Amino acid sequence: MKLKRKKRLLMIIITIVILIPVIVVLLIINTNPFQRSPDELTITIAWNPGSTADDVVRAMSREISTNISLHNVVGANGANGANAVYRSLRNGSNVLSTNLSAFVTSEAMGFAESSPRDWEVWLLAFSPAVIIVADDSPYQTIDDLIADIRANPSTIRCADDGYGTIGFTAAELFSSQIVLEVHHESFSGEAQAIDAVLNNQADFAILLGALVAENIRSGLLRELGAINDAVNLAVPFGEYYGLFIPANTPHEHLASFDSMIKSAASSETFLSYLSNAGLLAVTPDRSTSAATVEGFSSITNWTLWSAGFLPTNPDSLGIQKP
Repeated sequence: MKLKRKKRLLMIIITIVILIPVIVVLLIINTNPFQRSPDELTITIAWNPGSTADDVVRAMSREISTNISLHNVVGANGANGANAVYRSLRNGSNVLSTNLSAFVTSEAMGFAESSPRDWEVWLLAFSPAVIIVADDSPYQTIDDLIADIRANPSTIRCADDGYGTIGFTAAELFSSQIVLEVHHESFSGEAQAIDAVLNNQADFAILLGALVAENIRSGLLRELGAINDAVNLAVPFGEYYGLFIPANTPHEHLASFDSMIKSAASSETFLSYLSNAGLLAVTPDRSTSAATVEGFSSITNWTLWSAGFLPTNPDSLGIQKP
């Protein structure tokens, strides 16, 4: 009887010894999927197919050696896509692709279920806001333009691509920061703003460089410089495109995603795509991106609040004045 008990006890001990390492391995695999590369990555794009945010992430996703599902969830100035990802499982496989201007203003607009501080960010690409004129314009430099505005206040006409856009925000910055009055008119999209400059309905325009690159190459337009050449800002001002994951995603997933994104974003194919699209590459570093998001959020929200565009005072959201 005692012998049977001893054999039974021995079998239990052997079983436990065998099972413990198996259980440990399974736990590591199940709780740390990015250590072995994700089987499936779902990227929610907050804008329509063919938008710059859509194009950037599709170009980058081709450089990632894992299965990727891309879904466009549009609406509410990009907030519908962001909200969908924020509600999803925090397992490191659900990612948002959007542009930064919409991302940082959605909370103040009342669309977002989260704050920009609730996310980890990898910025991938940048298009500066640039000041453009017709090729036959008398303005050769930004200083020429400012001098004429100073000599003829409220008569020099500035065009942008729509109320609340990056072009609109940059025009407001330009006018307020250099303390000069500019006759400022918003058009419905960059095509109309460009036509206004070419048809002498506007003396200059402020638009994203990527939107006017082809017109500059063709000789129809000239770029006087980026908005930062005229206005002293804490961060380069324009539009950023990147990937976003809720901040409470486990650290091991984020660390592995760091490596994956940096590798894809530094590939020759992706960098070639950015160059051809008129975009500048941004090193996708989370700490650097976080500082850019904070500075960009401050500039954008407070400028739009001063212009009467936002319904919520940025101060109530803890957004410091620039």
